[in-house]
Amino acid sequence: MAWSKFLPLKAEIEKIGVNTILGVIPDCKDQKLSLEPERDDFFEWVRKWASFGDTIAQHGTFHVYDTHNSGVLGINKRSEFAGHSLKQQTNRLAHGKEILKREKVWQPYFMAPAHSFDITTVRALANLSFIAVTDGYGFFPYYLEKIILVPQLTSFPINSGFGYCTICVHINTMSSGQIKKLLTFIKKNKDQFCHFEDVINQAPKKSKLHHNLSRSFTSHLLHGKRFLTGKKD
Repeated sequence: MAWSKFLPLKAEIEKIGVNTILGVIPDCKDQKLSLEPERDDFFEWVRKWASFGDTIAQHGTFHVYDTHNSGVLGINKRSEFAGHSLKQQTNRLAHGKEILKREKVWQPYFMAPAHSFDITTVRALANLSFIAVTDGYGFFPYYLEKIILVPQLTSFPINSGFGYCTICVHINTMSSGQIKKLLTFIKKNKDQFCHFEDVINQAPKKSKLHHNLSRSFTSHLLHGKRFLTGKKD
């Protein structure tokens, strides 16, 4: 990870008083993410962020793609989970969960690498006592079987004016200009941010018509945008 960019950004966000959702890879095997030397105190940092009030989401287990399945969201044709059997997915998720529990940072939230998970992933997550996934379409949290999905629509800051969504930020690929723009947005809109747990508590047991329509609308809109721009993540 680009620690030299992440730590200053995280410190600034904490000064503003905003909590974040942090995707933590329990047993990272993805060499493309090793931009800077690994830190022996990695989990000490994660525990510090958790004590600050940040949400810790299990970001896969190894972050290595071994299928070409785009899952229920249909975004990227690569996955660590989608396309595998229930047993395979459960074992893989359980391995990651055990590491995070051992480090005393596990929380019942999941962030799928490449935004790719299928209905089997959802069932495996439920079997392992996960509650929510930070991904999905629409403007409001909703249930997919027994798991709550909180919409994740963009990789850049935007204030839609209503509803709830998360912003996907990949610090490794962010420029200094993008980081500055993100901080400016957070400062300007700090009162519009809320805690992830507060959002999942808004999920209705039964989706309303306008929720279903918003998911369909944003799904088609974002798929169209990605097709035209060639952008995936």
